[in-house]
Amino acid sequence: MAQRSLWDDDDYYGSYYAPTYVPKRSTGGWKSKYGGGGWSKSSWSSFSYTWDYGSVDNNDDLFVKDAINYLTPTAAEIRKKTHAPKQTSIDTIKELARVCYFKMIDDREYVAKKYEDYDALSESEQGEYQQKKALYDSIFEQYIPGFSPLEQAISIYLKLKGQSSREEREERDEDEEIDLTKRLDFDRQLYSDPTINEQLDLNELSKERKMEIMNHLSLVGQFGSEFKVEKEISEKIVANSDQYSTMIMRDYSQIHMMNLMQKVYPNFRSKFLTKDLTVSVPVDRKEQIQKIIILLDYSGSMHEDEKQIWVNAILIDRFRYVMKGEAEVFFSYFVDDCDDLEFQHIKDREDVIKFWQTFSNEPNGGGTDIGGIVEYVADEVVHSRRLHNLDIDLSEERPEILIINDGQDSVGSDAFPYKVNAISLMSFSEELKDLCLATEGKQIEITYDLETFAYSKDVERQQLKA
Repeated sequence: MAQRSLWDDDDYYGSYYAPTYVPKRSTGGWKSKYGGGGWSKSSWSSFSYTWDYGSVDNNDDLFVKDAINYLTPTAAEIRKKTHAPKQTSIDTIKELARVCYFKMIDDREYVAKKYEDYDALSESEQGEYQQKKALYDSIFEQYIPGFSPLEQAISIYLKLKGQSSREEREERDEDEEIDLTKRLDFDRQLYSDPTINEQLDLNELSKERKMEIMNHLSLVGQFGSEFKVEKEISEKIVANSDQYSTMIMRDYSQIHMMNLMQKVYPNFRSKFLTKDLTVSVPVDRKEQIQKIIILLDYSGSMHEDEKQIWVNAILIDRFRYVMKGEAEVFFSYFVDDCDDLEFQHIKDREDVIKFWQTFSNEPNGGGTDIGGIVEYVADEVVHSRRLHNLDIDLSEERPEILIINDGQDSVGSDAFPYKVNAISLMSFSEELKDLCLATEGKQIEITYDLETFAYSKDVERQQLKA
């Protein structure tokens, strides 16, 4: 029996040699009204098990040869980590995983024996050989994200699949999902960001679909810039302070605050007369980080993996700024009853960790009342000077409200009280878009084809690209 590589995923031996259990997540989550046990670890701590006696995959026709010390991932393991419904896609991911393993051990002789004699191949096989060989050779020369060959393979597959336009997907053969001639280009800074990778390991869905979420984060970065997170820094000149700031000279009385090196400038006299010199003045510096109220749709229609993967990617992106000390988030699920709101104040890294330990990816509520919820939250901020269950005054800052929903529910409002942004997953609401734009907010539309569109007062519809 072949020895197992340290790069093999933990589940490979179980799924290959013996019946394995498939964990079923409990339906716990938000509020007992919706069948859950509240915001607690019970959302993910209870499992039931079913046994899978699936047959061993047939890998005889793969373009990449079998590695001695690497166990090729099974179709079941691949489907667990990404949405790859067609056998062609599964085989491609298997080949990519093998190539990534060969890259790890620096062995470029990866072509299977039956494909080594190029002249003996048919014309169609030769075309396939040229495409695959060019792509697979390029993998050895560049950065590929992922902590195992399978994760790296999935990241490549998603990258190639995501680069295809809708027209290309429609023209392509039914069994072919990606174009192997596309160029790979990964943002190393994004994939190696510790504030992202740490969060991915705190949530079960994020761990299972890690590379899909990473792939989405490049898109989130594009439309996340539509809702910029900016820390405001204000400075006021005072008589005495241990904080100093370099400014342009305003008055001749500030001459004693000037850097003396400026006196050696050949044009010092003219600069002095025009006050074109810099001075170091004592200041009172105040930093005001951005506050964001996030309302997440907990209705039953949100209970799809495609939507929840996007939810996690969006939250991870916003929490990046929290972990960097540049933002604070006030988060609550919502459905149709204001009394069911329960805000969490997420202000630092420790709060982010606690959040993911209690977060549920299994919404099961009824229809939503977006308008009523927004109006109530705005009234709490502006007039009640609190935020439902949180005794905190945000009236001076008026944090922006960000709605994450699937656009399948009615909005039920004529106008929002102040600025509201929204991200609609897989379904779109013109009514919600109009209300957001009327408050100088923005609306983001995400489709099943991973296409993203931004709507604002200045731009009617703009497609965003990673």
